[in-house]
Amino acid sequence: MGTVFSYGNRLLQREIPKLNSIKRIALIGSGTMGIGIGIDILNKTDYDVIFIDISDPSLQRAKKDISAYFSDMVEGGRLLAEQMNDFMNRVIYTKDFALLKDAEVIWEVATERLDVKKVIFANIEKHADPKKLIFIFSNTSSHTTAELAELFNDRFLRDRFLTGHGYFPFHINRLFDVMKGKYASEETFTMGVAFAEQILEKKVIALRNDHHGYVADPIFEGMAAIISWDVKTGQDLVELPQVFELLTANPFQVLDRTGHMPYIECAKHLNKALPADDRLRVLYNQKGKHYPTWVGALEKAGRIGIYSGEKEGFFKWSGIPNREKAVKVYDPGSKKYVDILEINRQEYWSVTEANSLDHRNSSIKSIEGLIKIAGSCDMGGKTFRRYVIPLMLYSLDLIQDNHATAADINASTKVGLRFKHGLCEIIDGFLDFYGFDGFIGLVKKAASENPDRTELFDLDGKTGPRINKPSLLYFMKKKGWSNLLGYGRIYGTPVSQRNFITGEMDLYYNDLRYIFPTRKDRVASIIFDNPLNGNVWNRNTIDQLDHAIGVSTRLYMKGQLGALLFTASGKGMRMLGADARQFNKGWFDANTGYQFLGEEEASYFTRCGMKLFRFIQEMPVWTIGVFGEKWGGGAEFTYFLNQRFDLVIKGVEFDSLKRKNVFRVKKNYNQPEIEYAILAGFGAIQELIRLGFGESVIDELFLQGLTAQRAHDLGLSNGIGENESDLLEKAFEVARLKQKYAVPYSVALYNLQKKHAFLEGCNDERLAKETGETFNPAKNPYISTGLLRLLNMGGQNPPLDLSVKGKLPGWENTYDQLFEK
Repeated sequence: MGTVFSYGNRLLQREIPKLNSIKRIALIGSGTMGIGIGIDILNKTDYDVIFIDISDPSLQRAKKDISAYFSDMVEGGRLLAEQMNDFMNRVIYTKDFALLKDAEVIWEVATERLDVKKVIFANIEKHADPKKLIFIFSNTSSHTTAELAELFNDRFLRDRFLTGHGYFPFHINRLFDVMKGKYASEETFTMGVAFAEQILEKKVIALRNDHHGYVADPIFEGMAAIISWDVKTGQDLVELPQVFELLTANPFQVLDRTGHMPYIECAKHLNKALPADDRLRVLYNQKGKHYPTWVGALEKAGRIGIYSGEKEGFFKWSGIPNREKAVKVYDPGSKKYVDILEINRQEYWSVTEANSLDHRNSSIKSIEGLIKIAGSCDMGGKTFRRYVIPLMLYSLDLIQDNHATAADINASTKVGLRFKHGLCEIIDGFLDFYGFDGFIGLVKKAASENPDRTELFDLDGKTGPRINKPSLLYFMKKKGWSNLLGYGRIYGTPVSQRNFITGEMDLYYNDLRYIFPTRKDRVASIIFDNPLNGNVWNRNTIDQLDHAIGVSTRLYMKGQLGALLFTASGKGMRMLGADARQFNKGWFDANTGYQFLGEEEASYFTRCGMKLFRFIQEMPVWTIGVFGEKWGGGAEFTYFLNQRFDLVIKGVEFDSLKRKNVFRVKKNYNQPEIEYAILAGFGAIQELIRLGFGESVIDELFLQGLTAQRAHDLGLSNGIGENESDLLEKAFEVARLKQKYAVPYSVALYNLQKKHAFLEGCNDERLAKETGETFNPAKNPYISTGLLRLLNMGGQNPPLDLSVKGKLPGWENTYDQLFEK
């Protein structure tokens, strides 16, 4: 949002004035990651950005790349030329560390080398202004927060220091790690997480305890390291990583895009620093070497990927910037770049069959396909067992050693490393197919096939780093826990995670954030939290919202919740409609065609969405939506809420009369479905009529859209504003005040009366009956304490018990039966 809101969090509330007063951020390092961070900050905030680097060429490249990025936005009609100038004027490129004194946030993103970081940290200590500085981030892929904090002599800077780590490409990758360590204060950690969640708009893995590389980096580094020792030819770099391409991507091609230096430095550091019981530590020490000789030779020759002079790394690349394609591959034997050959389909027939299976089932990189490969006897099966299974076991180790939760691992791999299915989803899929004994048998088969790496496959705690630590699989089997994650009841996507301490299932949402109500406020906040994807409706979102409403219903029944605040993360609080990919089954190719949803599947999507939305609408709690630009199903969802608060949106649009792009107020309510040969499938027309609008207004909304002001004038919007946090504060206060005395009987009756009036019109006799029943304590158990408040206004009254008692008018908790056939 560019600003931070507390959502009732008292600790965060105290820190908000600092976070919302940030004016400048200093980025130390202007390489690939620094450039991505700079672009992201410029896009999402009004901050000035100071790039500090000792290398003139690096600063020049940063200036060139950032200018090119915003030039592309101008050419694409998303920005006006004068706006681009404003962006460029907010950036300073300098070698002078003295400018650190002007920054409220300092972010070191220069290197993995500890000796270089030490020099940088000395400059921070010398020049940072303690009165102005809010916190320091250091981007690292292998060091712990404590290791780096100890580079500071000043205890104040240790108190303000966190490691904060993003993933390539930063401005279009949602994952972000924040690690506290033992020195940072609770206030600093709270501010760092809030900054990452609300200002950077990231999916945050917040780790209190140090762990080398957080969660995602050891897995990604391991993907490359575990294969690298087996590479003998250029074709090996093409064929061996196929198993990882079925999960996400060829790790060597990713390294070519991010640069080899972090990988090289991480390999050196992880060999020394990983704890003795880390399963993957052996990958960074093979006969005294941290990485293969041929990898070091590439680094020494400056062949570090697409940003080297010749665009050479593990592959040779060609094409326009950011759209390069691999045209040749490095052959370690000849030390030359050779042609990329076709995959040997006879040796890797299981990979071909898995892809064919996905095409037949209209799916992409399915777990079923992975299972087929894992059990096969060809090179596909052998490489899967040799390379992927150790990473699956490593994930279980992280949970067992309390370094990460199942949700941390799944989100890190799915969101950050772009796995089609998170690693814990894959483990669950294998356990569901094989059972415990079958999966353990598969692992032992892999161990017997790979006698040179038996320590990577140890389950019994008998050899290697995991000695005396039998696998978590045995604990799960003993407990009868056959899954790491819980799955939604509509589409079966992840919604919860196993808590291995309590045994309960905790919330796990990738596309939503759920803020629990406090005892005082009783307001839960549900935040649609995938702004890079437009906060769209899809299978994941539907499952997660359904689960969140189930949590809310249980809290409501116990009297712990009286209002729900819905909003969207991201600048402009935008919420689009259904995910376009939702309408396409699996593979899409504009040239060869695609397979869209069938009649039954399309009906099911609308039917489930409407049941859920209707349940929210009729649930006896106050519901308030705070959004900006809304399209299709994003707008329709808000029609089911009690109140709508709208952010005034301004941006670049094409003016069809002036025949040019202009900067103007944008529409908040948009229903474009007719233009795409579909319909408003979440009930726009019927809900707008229920809200009291006639054909003329509905036509205007569908044909032209409504601005926030126009919607407010018509009565569709209950409040508008130009600042996200101010608008949220206003809406949250309405919810907070109304929940205090939201008596379940009266709210349920209010909803029932609205429904009757809409469906049947006036009925005075029914009203008289309802009045009588309201004054009957046997039917309305809240009447005595409620009337006492009225009669003794301002006096000392007993507290209201707002838990659900008895039968409420027109409503019963049917949540558990909502999707029963």
